[in-house]
Amino acid sequence: MNILFISALLPYPLHSGGQVRMYNLLKELSKKHSITLFSFIRSEDENTYIKDLSFVDSVHTVMRGRGMQMKYLIGAMGNYPLLLATYDNRIMQKELKKELERKKYDLVHIEPFYVYPSLPLLKIPFVVSEHNVEYTIYEKHAKQMRFPIVRPFAYLDAVKMKIWEELIWEKANVVTAVSADDATVITAHTKKSTPVVSNGVDTSYFSYTQRTFDKTRPSFLFVGNFLWAPNSEAVRTLITTIWPKIIALYPNAQLSIVGKHFPKHLRSYVTSSIQVKEYVDDIRDAYSKSDVLLAPMGIGGGTKFKLLETMATGMLVITTTEGKMGLDVTNGKEVYIADTPEAFVSAARSVYDDPKTSLRMTKQARTCIEKQYDWKRIGEVLNTVWKGAV
Repeated sequence: MNILFISALLPYPLHSGGQVRMYNLLKELSKKHSITLFSFIRSEDENTYIKDLSFVDSVHTVMRGRGMQMKYLIGAMGNYPLLLATYDNRIMQKELKKELERKKYDLVHIEPFYVYPSLPLLKIPFVVSEHNVEYTIYEKHAKQMRFPIVRPFAYLDAVKMKIWEELIWEKANVVTAVSADDATVITAHTKKSTPVVSNGVDTSYFSYTQRTFDKTRPSFLFVGNFLWAPNSEAVRTLITTIWPKIIALYPNAQLSIVGKHFPKHLRSYVTSSIQVKEYVDDIRDAYSKSDVLLAPMGIGGGTKFKLLETMATGMLVITTTEGKMGLDVTNGKEVYIADTPEAFVSAARSVYDDPKTSLRMTKQARTCIEKQYDWKRIGEVLNTVWKGAV
């Protein structure tokens, strides 16, 4: 089939979960279909990465820039929430209309839903691929905001997000979710089946390495882009409430934090036991130097790529109920679930007090990844969705 794929961001380089997801799905599906990609970019420099997407037929980019621009803030004063206002782009709309007139396409795929304002009037089926149920994350974030004065504005934006997200679900021929939890929410509104096209891992790239879990030198890791509010809140919880308790238990413990835009207001909490890196050339190097991923996520939604990747590489994951949302894993089998600082410390103690059990858990986690979260299998699921939509 001829597929017109419209993306909120260029699927390369692989700096974010959304980029990882779309890159791998496009790579898999281009083996079966002719795919034309239209993508928003934040900088003209991104065009240098088009060559890395050679597996699709062609790539076309339209400038969006950064989200916090006056024109977008003004746009958010209307019907759209701020996020959708940043994708209300007349140039993209014009280019897509021209492309649909130039070439016969069988299907339009948009990812995620919030690029919808840039679509022209469509006369062919279109699929919406959700990365999260976005409005639920906005609602939770509004509730947790530290400055009460801005909460009413955040709540209003979340309400507008919910209205538009549900409206776009209704208009789409098919909506896909990344987890059964998200699919349940979408189906409850649309009354239509919501296929689960989960996030995944390149299991050949992220290979398994056996850890020793030596309690004389415990090593922990946190990974995330801190422009994403749930990551910023999670690392704040980690270094202000969880890490002091862990370091009291294991004075020789080390915590590596890897991610862009580490919050400036948290710099004072960085001690000699914490190393912060904005960027690493190869994330596998960070994984190989740590035993345990700490992911105290307070806001769930979707599935977390870093959890999937670290499970694949042999790290043991300690996360929250919200953090494991969307993953088919069991507490004490593939991962540890901890919802309080004390529970995180207890789980860390379990990891290093019983290394044989910890090693068994990491092997079970790797098996889970291979069976359920390999990109080849996930690509087949989306292929079935596309065929069923036309």
